[in-house]
Amino acid sequence: MSDTPNCTGCFLVASPYLADGHFFRAVVFIVRHTSEGAFGVVINRVGEQRFSEVVEMSDPTWQKSSSKSSSKIKSSKLVDTASDLNLNEASFANPSSSSNDQLARSDVYRDWIHIGGPVDGPLLALHNIAGIGEPCGIDDESDSHGTQAVVNDHPAESFGSMSIQWADVPAWMTADEDHLRLLSRREDAKLRFIVGYSGWGAGQLDDELEAGGWLVTPAEAESIFGNEDDVWEKLVKRCGHAILKDLRPDLAMPAESESFDPGMN
Repeated sequence: MSDTPNCTGCFLVASPYLADGHFFRAVVFIVRHTSEGAFGVVINRVGEQRFSEVVEMSDPTWQKSSSKSSSKIKSSKLVDTASDLNLNEASFANPSSSSNDQLARSDVYRDWIHIGGPVDGPLLALHNIAGIGEPCGIDDESDSHGTQAVVNDHPAESFGSMSIQWADVPAWMTADEDHLRLLSRREDAKLRFIVGYSGWGAGQLDDELEAGGWLVTPAEAESIFGNEDDVWEKLVKRCGHAILKDLRPDLAMPAESESFDPGMN
């Protein structure tokens, strides 16, 4: 890789000047970034279908995430790819549509299937339950992330009470159907169902970073699973604060929730 940063475990925050309509005001969580390319998922694009609409839960204890959803369950098998949900390029590139605005304001974020990018990919889940699937944001070329055994009140498997949790991991990811069903019933889980992904070939993301197309900031669970309506604005402000802090270490930065004082210019 070049002198550009390794973005594994970081957010790519679309620059206000990024010309690619696919990523207008997008926040991409980079799961892996190596010399061979990069893979990530957009966290602030909500689709038009619920998880409960595309899977039939055979477990009689299953409870839908929202009592407001009265749609008929469509399939007994989870969708395999983004194309199965008829998620086309237009629906991804136009996040300001009225239907998406309405869905994004819903109080049931966890049941909506989000659109992770323009590349066709399987239905998966980003979540915070250690031991289900794979940890995200681990730099294979670094030893900075150790492991530790922890006892969970709600283990990944009903017959176990011990799991391995990576230090400083913002999320876990799985595409396993049994895992998805399990997570959908875990009311304690922070969860995003996602279909499709964002991918870059060797050197492609590095070129975009050097061209100034993206702002980069460390990823954290609060932004991944929080309010997607304002996450782009929040992270743009965070990146702006970091840039100014590098230029003026003596400058007192306002909190992320506060605006800049024009007198500081």
